Amino acid sequence: MMANTYKNFRLGLCGFLAALVLLHFSPVAYATGEKTTIYVDGGGIFTAAAEPLVMRGFNEMFVWSNDKTGERWLPEMGKTGANSVRLVWDHQFPKDELVRLIENAIDHKMVAIPECHNATGKWGDALQACVDFWNNPVLLEAIERNRRWTILNIANEAGDHSISDEDFLATYSAAIQALRGWGYTVPIMIDASLWGQNVDQLLRVGPALLKADPLANVIFSTHSYWSADAAIANYKKVAVEAKKLGIAMIVGEGPSVTRVGQCDDPKPLPYLDGMKILEEHQAGWLNWSWGGMKNGDCDDFRYFDITRDGIFGDWWHEPGAQIVALSPYSVMQTSQRPASFYADGKVTVSGVYLHVNHVELKVGQVSEYQVILAPVNAKNKKFKLTLSGDPGVIKLDEKRQQLKALKPGKARLSAVAKDTSISWSVDLHISN
Repeated sequence: MMANTYKNFRLGLCGFLAALVLLHFSPVAYATGEKTTIYVDGGGIFTAAAEPLVMRGFNEMFVWSNDKTGERWLPEMGKTGANSVRLVWDHQFPKDELVRLIENAIDHKMVAIPECHNATGKWGDALQACVDFWNNPVLLEAIERNRRWTILNIANEAGDHSISDEDFLATYSAAIQALRGWGYTVPIMIDASLWGQNVDQLLRVGPALLKADPLANVIFSTHSYWSADAAIANYKKVAVEAKKLGIAMIVGEGPSVTRVGQCDDPKPLPYLDGMKILEEHQAGWLNWSWGGMKNGDCDDFRYFDITRDGIFGDWWHEPGAQIVALSPYSVMQTSQRPASFYADGKVTVSGVYLHVNHVELKVGQVSEYQVILAPVNAKNKKFKLTLSGDPGVIKLDEKRQQLKALKPGKARLSAVAKDTSISWSVDLHISN
């Protein structure tokens, strides 16, 4: 009896909140053209202030870590200039911690994309449990309060290879109707089936699912664990074909360096080509994963972990450095943060990375260096370089972006952003 009473109270409260949400936010805003959320239009994604939002960022398994609310790792991730972060969650864990995680992500100027991970590769009851997870007054109130910078990802990679187009369309249409009925006005993100890889199915049913949403605000997400032979074509489907169909699609996990089953393959998947294609066509991507929480896949190679212990600049491997900073298509060199994220409308530098080709030099040897400030659209990207340590061991040529070793000793090269005092330093060793 008490359980039924609580259930009826909970459902009544959800309904009351939903009514308030729909009354104050949805119909009026969408009828007048006033936006209060991120929205999709013609295959593009835009902020409430009508700025293009090309997602660049990461995934992180906060929920199973000792940093569930992102106090340590979100500031580190923010140094990349990422504008979005996908927040892995398990519906068995406290919802108030997820709320704090969402708000911490937004505080660090990243769009928060909470997702329910329990339906990975599953369908039926598992997917329905993820849908039902969002039917909660705590989550509804928090997500709608933060609706300007939040996207709701219903479930991670639900469905295996056996999910038909008809089943996918019917199941997610019902999920969309439920979420809107409960009062959610934020964009809804839907992952592809086949553990996120079935991009072709998203292309086939995406337009119908977009029409099934009364707010026409659905983002589709595929995960790039494709075979090497299929990868390039699939990246082009995300970047080009989806937009031709008028649907917004991103790579929600990737571009991928490898896939389970070929972790020891010395030749990585064409992730750099994927990054290039996506940037050229202004399509979003979120790499899996930041690395604070250790992945269980590819343990011996760590290709699914970018950083050691979630620390910016401490890369596990060359692909991690390329994905975050070194590639011209990396997060640091392509991510743009919306100006409307900032109270004064001025995007500020969030991170500095200084890369020196050779930190161990012999006298007479020359090494090139590169200074990267993120995000790429920061208002003031001026910086200052300084040399410290043993005097006269290094000659700095800022015009050519080169260092020349003059005599044995130790030195430190530092780059400091002028508007924020954020810095990065590299130690240099010179020998005969």
